[in-house]
Amino acid sequence: MSPDWRPDDSLLDRNAKGEVKGARRVSDVLRKRGIRAGNRVTTSRDPGMAAVRQDLKRTGMPTGVEQWQLPVALPLENVLVFTSRMKSGAAVPEHAHRVWVFRVVMQGSLKYSGKTLKAGDWMLVPPGQSYSIQAGPDGCVILYAHCVVTPPPRPPGPGPNRPTSG
Repeated sequence: MSPDWRPDDSLLDRNAKGEVKGARRVSDVLRKRGIRAGNRVTTSRDPGMAAVRQDLKRTGMPTGVEQWQLPVALPLENVLVFTSRMKSGAAVPEHAHRVWVFRVVMQGSLKYSGKTLKAGDWMLVPPGQSYSIQAGPDGCVILYAHCVVTPPPRPPGPGPNRPTSG
């Protein structure tokens, strides 16, 4: 495992049209595969979804870690959802994201900072917080989301660093 590995949060960046790149990626892949996800229930077992899963597989992961972006379009475009499968003992080295990360262990176990998270356990990692994880003896399957939280707009009028009229 290379200590030089760094997470890639670029899917939450915006393209030249102002679209979140990861949301655009999902739309493009669904269109490419002829899948229309509208006002109906969509499942991972629908025709064509296996190909979509392969198209949304991420590269550049640490040894023993596989990751896929899920083809879900949430009403909040700044939330992207992924799954990961980690082999027994696979490790993701110390790193930090520039976005919020919410992770749920679905199967197996995950070790973090002396704690063992089992199926149903979760962790919330704020932007800039450094951490590492390692799969337990049976590996693990994780569902997680990356989310950019933009600060609310500042109200008009006087405030810190704003002149008062007078």
